[in-house]
Amino acid sequence: MSMKILIIGGTYFLGYHLTRQLLDDGHQTFLFNRGQTPADFGNKVERIKGDRYDYEAFFQRFNREKFDIVVDMIAFKAEDSQAAVRTFLGNVGHFIHISTGAVYGVTKDFPCPLREEDFDRELFPKPKEKEDEELWLYGYHKRKCEEVLRDAHQRHGFPVTALRLPVVMGERDYTLRAYSYFLRIEDGMPLILPDSGMNVFTHVYHGDIVKTISSNLLNKNSFGQAYNLAQEEVLSLRSFILKAAEILERKVKLVDIPSRVLEKISLGTSFSPFSRRRPFILSTEKAKRDLNFSSTPFDMWMRKTILWFKEEYQGGPPENYELRQKEVEVVQKYQKAIEMI
Repeated sequence: MSMKILIIGGTYFLGYHLTRQLLDDGHQTFLFNRGQTPADFGNKVERIKGDRYDYEAFFQRFNREKFDIVVDMIAFKAEDSQAAVRTFLGNVGHFIHISTGAVYGVTKDFPCPLREEDFDRELFPKPKEKEDEELWLYGYHKRKCEEVLRDAHQRHGFPVTALRLPVVMGERDYTLRAYSYFLRIEDGMPLILPDSGMNVFTHVYHGDIVKTISSNLLNKNSFGQAYNLAQEEVLSLRSFILKAAEILERKVKLVDIPSRVLEKISLGTSFSPFSRRRPFILSTEKAKRDLNFSSTPFDMWMRKTILWFKEEYQGGPPENYELRQKEVEVVQKYQKAIEMI
């Protein structure tokens, strides 16, 4: 059955792949964004240009139009979700909110694995350090979005489903976080692993999110619910890098340096975007049960991702690659210091 679907945001990465799938499935698909990113959909989609953060204009544009599905990919504050509820209440069959696993990252007594009910754990105070504060604010405000939507469901039956995502991986990944490691493996110079790269996590392949959304449109059992989506395998940063090196057919010289040392010498860990201090593992049992969720094997999506970057990516290196020479110098000094002990 063809449906009328609106995607708010979404031409960069995940949104691009979702739009492509919905078009392939024969749905009438609309994209609402600022129109600054070109996409190769041609006249297959209707592009609506606007700013979703201009709440009154957003309301005036959509409050009289009905959609079977609305997918909101760029709600980052409570006000964004309040505007969405005001605009689409009574006008949408299913509202899908793209959330994040970061909603758990601001809670105390961080459990492992993280389950959906851990959302309701007590929060820890906003940290004072700027980098930590930014991460905290992101998770905190995405929580507020979910709280607005959950309240709208409880009070008015707003048909919302929230999907909590970890780091999304795959082709067209504009964040270049994985590419940061691929470049360092290929340049042949030593690669620093903060804290031996033993931090563990679960990422998710974009295709698994797209498949889950496209196969659960108008799934009433999911209304009012939140779901974690993540890969089956638990990875360490070390295993991630070693698998990438294997696929790239390169030998990689790994150098283990404690993160506290890297912070002390003012290098920090920004060159290693998948380094974390806490484990970040999402349980997907609820999504398997309610959404028939399944994940693409790590080896398979890693190969697809690397192949895309090698054969199709045409942009420059990530900003953190500017630190490369400093990393090599740090390795040399660190190894000399160790030898003197």
